[in-house]
Amino acid sequence: MPRMVLMDNVLRFKRFMKELSECIIFYHSDADGLCAAITFSKAMEKLGKEPCRAIALESYEIAKAKELSSGAKHLIFLDLSADAETHVIKLLEKKANVLIIDHHKIYKDLNSKKTILIKPQMLSTIEPSSYAASKLCFDLCSGIVNMSEYSWIPSIGIIGDFGYAKWQSFVDEAAKKANISVEEMKEIASLIDAVKILAPERFAELFELFMLSDPKHILKHELNALREKLQRQLMHWKKEFYKSAEHFPEIELYFFHMKPSASIKSALIDIITKELPNKTVVIAEDLGESTIKFSARRQDFRVAMNELLENAVRGIPNASAGGHVPAAAGSVPREYFLNFKKNLLEQLKERYKQTR
Repeated sequence: MPRMVLMDNVLRFKRFMKELSECIIFYHSDADGLCAAITFSKAMEKLGKEPCRAIALESYEIAKAKELSSGAKHLIFLDLSADAETHVIKLLEKKANVLIIDHHKIYKDLNSKKTILIKPQMLSTIEPSSYAASKLCFDLCSGIVNMSEYSWIPSIGIIGDFGYAKWQSFVDEAAKKANISVEEMKEIASLIDAVKILAPERFAELFELFMLSDPKHILKHELNALREKLQRQLMHWKKEFYKSAEHFPEIELYFFHMKPSASIKSALIDIITKELPNKTVVIAEDLGESTIKFSARRQDFRVAMNELLENAVRGIPNASAGGHVPAAAGSVPREYFLNFKKNLLEQLKERYKQTR
């Protein structure tokens, strides 16, 4: 994509922000997505704009925006691969202007008169998975208003998305400005995980909490009791992983099929991948629903997790997958779970055969 087009998108973003009214923010329901939405909303405050309605979505729920966007003139997607849902965006363009700020891979260039798509790889050489959507929001909004007092917000998103090593100086400085420690930022990121996993019906409360509170008050909120509860569950399932996960050493894979009482796979695999950074780890989670969800991690970039999962679900009805090179996720109908696993193993075996 020509640099002129990319710079034009930044100028279009500035115009979009100045014209913003009657808007809805759709954001990914994790630490990075929430912090992107808070960062964006704080910029709107500084511009004197009326608040947007903010709605948290899972990555596979983007199509819900069609029913939830009634009456809006501007629709914002943050930390969501909306460009993978071309048909959804084309329908939304008929009634609203659309802004997509995301750091997953580019599925399709949806830039048009009605849509602005901005991703890190359009503007930077930094690996997109390391350039959190909340940091990208902060950088874009800082080109319009002074956001320095809110740098602690994207810092929590960065931590939640494993980007601290890349942005250490930014995060450390933000912690200093906010009079908190980096460890306290990590606690806030873990709070977001705990609410999402153990009390998802209260996730929307976090948006209001972050908008109205400083970090110290966030850490005193009663929702923090969930952090210890989550930690106990994670330690239990970590033991189960090392006890029961299938190990395929020839393809450097650990595959774990678990049946927890809550959706804990993402938080668990984040712990496991720190301990097994040079292995492919896949955790499938069975919550007794019609679909089985799964996550994949690998920190050495030797195998692209997004492509691995996308290929493993290809051809399976109503299955989905996507994400980053080191971290991806998806879901498959229960009756096709063994097909997914078979495809996954075949993909890895073929890849390792080619590298020998």
